[in-house]
Parts: sequence; structure tokens; C-alpha cells
Amino acid sequence: MNELPQQLVNGLLLGSMYGLVAVGYTMVYGIVQLINFAHGEIFMTGGFGALTVWLILPGGTSLWIALPLMIIGAVIVATTIAVGAERFAYRPLRGGPRLAPLITAIGLSLALQQAVWAWYPEAKSARTFPQIPGGPIELGPVTIQTGDVFLVLAAPVCMAF
Repeated sequence: MNELPQQLVNGLLLGSMYGLVAVGYTMVYGIVQLINFAHGEIFMTGGFGALTVWLILPGGTSLWIALPLMIIGAVIVATTIAVGAERFAYRPLRGGPRLAPLITAIGLSLALQQAVWAWYPEAKSARTFPQIPGGPIELGPVTIQTGDVFLVLAAPVCMAF
């Protein structure tokens, strides 16, 4: 019974992450009327863009400098790939059969996975990102990481707008 509060918090965190991904799916579908199966892979490339920035920075770089640069790197990479996918993969298929963009999205998803594995052969193994300062927050039997607080706060804000 001691694990129940922690599991409830873990469920809230996972639900917040799913909610943010769902916001992205609904925005894409609402705008271009396309279920983008490459949505997760575009997010993944953003994460690897952040990782690339982190690996380029000299050792000992302050987290307060590294984190904004990593976020900028993630946004640049994910946006570039998303705009490129729309321009070169989806736009030529507008007005065509409804199944064509769907198949293209699945192909783009597989292509992005393979591109990341080619760029980062060790991508199948776990990698630790720098932690947000502050350490874990202990609330009785529940432990919450500082970064998870930002996730729980950002999810409702994004869902509201």
C-alpha cells in the first residue's frame, strides 16, 4: 500500500506526457487533416538535436547555459525536419487519395528511426541527460524529480490553449 501514492504520481506524470503528445497530434490533424505517424519520430529527432548540442558543448558547461542551448537545438532540428517532411513528403500528396499520406507518414517514421540509428549507433542504449538543479522533491512517501514538476505544469497550459 506504500507504493500507491508514488504510482499515482507516476500515472499523473505519464498522463501529462501523453497529453502533450496528444496536443501535437490534434494540432497536426486539425490543421492539415493528416494523422502523422512520424509525429513521435520528429519529437525523437528533437531530443537527439538536444543531445548533439550537449555533446558539442565543452565539459563543465553550466547547466543554466547548456539547457537553453539544448532546447534551442531541439527546436531547430525538430522544426527543420517537420517543415521538410511537410514540404517534400506531404504537400505533393494533397488532393490525392487519403491513403497516400498515411503510407508516406509510416515510411517517414521508419526513415527517421533509421537515420537516427545511423547518426547515433549507440542510440539503442540509455543515455543520461543533465539533471535540472534542485534534486528530487520528497513529499512524504512520494518522490518527484524537479523536471517532472515542469512537465506537470506545462501540460495543462498547453492543453488549455
